[in-house]
Amino acid sequence: MTPWVNSASIDRGLFKAMLSERGILAMIIASQAVAFIYTLSSGKDFWLSLGLVSLFTHANAFITLALIAVVVKYAKALAFRTELTIVLIFFQSVCILSSLLVQYSLFSPVDPIDWAFVFNNNAICGFVVILLMHFMAIYIDNLNTIAHAANAELEALQARIRPHFLHNALNTLAELCHENPDDAEEAALTMAKLMQVAFSSGKTHSLGQELSLTKGYLAIEKYRFEHRLNVDWSADNINLDIRVPALLLQPLVENAVVHGIEPALRGGKINIDIRCVEGRLVLKVDNPYIQGSQSRSGQGIALANIRRRLVIYYGDKASLKTSQKSGRFFLTLMLPLGALNEISGSR
Repeated sequence: MTPWVNSASIDRGLFKAMLSERGILAMIIASQAVAFIYTLSSGKDFWLSLGLVSLFTHANAFITLALIAVVVKYAKALAFRTELTIVLIFFQSVCILSSLLVQYSLFSPVDPIDWAFVFNNNAICGFVVILLMHFMAIYIDNLNTIAHAANAELEALQARIRPHFLHNALNTLAELCHENPDDAEEAALTMAKLMQVAFSSGKTHSLGQELSLTKGYLAIEKYRFEHRLNVDWSADNINLDIRVPALLLQPLVENAVVHGIEPALRGGKINIDIRCVEGRLVLKVDNPYIQGSQSRSGQGIALANIRRRLVIYYGDKASLKTSQKSGRFFLTLMLPLGALNEISGSR
């Protein structure tokens, strides 16, 4: 049994797959293959015939894709069988219409209409389209499997980063209880609001939500470190509605506090710079760095966790780079705008 008959998981995926780069390429290759085989079997002037037949098959393919694009733009999500039916109807209709128009062309006018020619073209078109749809369905099913695997991995990564965040926030609160009970109460209330955001958000949220989460975390740490913790923000003229992976900036800032501020007796400054540069969202964090310093346990997973999530969400289009210079640790995170891969169930 073919995958597209029995796989509900690939519903509403055919149109999108056909209009993707790989789908369009598959359509071009299939059209050219049909033209080549048809020309070989005709026994006529090969190169002239190949050019005309190629023009005919590619015109059919691209007109059909254009019609599908119109449906995608104006229609709601459709079931896979409905999409398949529409594709077959569009291909067959365009093929019939093209076969009729060719016979009325100035190059080879035919009178009366050669219906055998129309029937043969339609039969070949139908066979090729069904074969192409079968392989497209296999391709969609594979994409679906990969998406589910990525989604499961994201769940695991998110399950690790959130308790990690909770662990460090509770450590901060515990230490604060001994030093300043009044501030500990205020910090507990702040942390309650913070936890609601951190644990209720999906796998992605807006940049504004991520900044609020990060600032809330820094407010808690400020109760403990007081004058030892200074933060310089630079985030002017940034679209706060940009969607980013949740818990992306906060763990980086948390690392800066734990590894940069905590080991330093006099504390230091954390610089956070956020801006859009040439179609990319660039986040920079730098903090004091003491070689060989020891900080609380539980660290070390944030950078690896974020790097893996970036691969899932952006492929190789995003980057996370680190460097050390003159007693400071520099981190630069670059995200391409509009390229976030919204994994199923990410919101």
